Amino acid sequence: MVDEIDASSGYDVKYMRMELTIDPAVLYLSGNVNTTIEARTDINEARMQLIRDFTIQSIKYQGQEVQFTHTDPFDLTILFPTTLTAGNTAEIEITYSGTPSTAQGFGSVGIGQHEGVPVFWTLSEPYGARDWWPGKNDLTDKIDSLDVIVHSPQAYRTASNGLLISDTVIGTERTNHWKHRYPIVPYLVAVAVTNYAVYVDSAWSAGKFVPVVNYVYPEDLEEIRPRTENTPPLIDLYTELFIPYPFSDEKYGHAQFGWGGGMEHQTMSFMGRFDFEIIAHELAHQWFGDMVTLNSWHDIWLNEGFATYLTGLAYEHMFDGFYWYRWKRLTLNFVTLLPGGSVYVADTANVNRIFDSRLSYRKGALVLHSLRWIVGDTAFFDACKSYLTDPLAAYGFASTDMLKFYMETASGKDLTEFFDDWYYGEGFPSYVLDVTSTEDQKYNVSLSQTTSHPSVDFFEMPVPVTFYGPQFDTTIVFDHQQNGQSWVIDIGFTPDSIVIDPEIWLITANNQVLLDSSEPMPYPSASLHPNPAYDYVKVNFPYENPAYSISDSKGNIIIASRKFNPLEWIDVSQLRKGTYFIRLTSDKYSATQKLIKL
Repeated sequence: MVDEIDASSGYDVKYMRMELTIDPAVLYLSGNVNTTIEARTDINEARMQLIRDFTIQSIKYQGQEVQFTHTDPFDLTILFPTTLTAGNTAEIEITYSGTPSTAQGFGSVGIGQHEGVPVFWTLSEPYGARDWWPGKNDLTDKIDSLDVIVHSPQAYRTASNGLLISDTVIGTERTNHWKHRYPIVPYLVAVAVTNYAVYVDSAWSAGKFVPVVNYVYPEDLEEIRPRTENTPPLIDLYTELFIPYPFSDEKYGHAQFGWGGGMEHQTMSFMGRFDFEIIAHELAHQWFGDMVTLNSWHDIWLNEGFATYLTGLAYEHMFDGFYWYRWKRLTLNFVTLLPGGSVYVADTANVNRIFDSRLSYRKGALVLHSLRWIVGDTAFFDACKSYLTDPLAAYGFASTDMLKFYMETASGKDLTEFFDDWYYGEGFPSYVLDVTSTEDQKYNVSLSQTTSHPSVDFFEMPVPVTFYGPQFDTTIVFDHQQNGQSWVIDIGFTPDSIVIDPEIWLITANNQVLLDSSEPMPYPSASLHPNPAYDYVKVNFPYENPAYSISDSKGNIIIASRKFNPLEWIDVSQLRKGTYFIRLTSDKYSATQKLIKL
């Protein structure tokens, strides 16, 4: 959502036709960009951006050559012969050529080789569109409609946004024409050119066919093809959790390129590798980042935090949930490696800070996960759907305040303090839980915290604590609003282990539990996947010499203690349907986990 007109422009971009000549063997680009603009106010000029490495041969306004200024480092001002009044449109045609920059951001233009064959690609996020084409390059306006036409030597194909409507070869030249009819922010416009092999996977989103078009290096085709088969079920999942695939009238796709990661170019993600997480992440951006785009680089977590969290949700809902706990644990460990760091990006001139993996990606994802814990599943996913379909956000721009509004509306909770602490603030809490037994077999519980960074003096959070006994366990959520807050609880059994936040809902580390002692209890970490289970389960219990036993809900031992290999499945097919407890032990630690047998 944008509340005011950008001072650098008084116009909207309605249509852009980009026609380029590219030989991937040569770092050189020539082209013609025709832009249709609509005046927001009366204007006598149009401000655009194009780096000075390029020479502008001509600029035409409504077919007539006009004057312009092109000054360092990239400011381009086109002077109109007459005033363009508000609400009227005009065409600006720019012909240019030169050597594009490869040094900005993540390399706005890249060239390389695979098996001796040259490849050319673009990657414009955050500011790099100006490094290879002239236009409006900000987060206030999307191009309503786009055509990309690329001429290249006959051996090469071009991958780009939207639908390929023609692929023609005349003599030694191939021309690929891509048409995109959804609004697109400038940094998501992209081309990649090499001798691609092309194949199509089939996906469905809310009953509508979506082709998944893959452009890959021929030598990698057999290796990559089975990996992209993960894409259709991911489209199904994101459709079910949120809304249907946003660009279903056209396509989704992947184009292999020479950069190490991935980039979510609208309808055609560029992929440096094809592992499950990067496929899930770049696809997730089609909802969060492409359809709904951040309106400020301060809010990059609206793109990267969501895409990272949707990768986690893929692990929660796929592979029987086996990798979900592991993803949460690894993500949490990475976020809490350092004591400080805000999700909010203060310095948007620092590209490395914008795309900080620990803060913008992983901490952003865990803030969403904690937000889900605070408001509940129904409110969280309802709020995400409202955010995606807001008339100002859908195929437009959004802000953190907009997300906050929908989370508050869906949950009925005031989330100002949550966002102050977790979005703007830095660090995380470390908890100390002091549990003391009483003569009447109840327990006095006191919970305190220290914060890792002085920007937040206290994190108000509901803190789940699980008490494990030989046959039973129970989880109590303590609404922690002040340090040293205390409660009296009656759990009905004697616990032998107590774990703060065993399912990992909170961003926290270095926690301690004291039970009738000044010495901290051992702090085991354990989980079962899948749970509920039919025939087999895997156990995550990362301690030496692990063993397990299984008892029923009455405490009767069904399977005596057995050693196990954490990499192997445990056979529970002979158990009857019902509730069981798996007792996990090692040389130093023990834990009990509830198992539901289906």
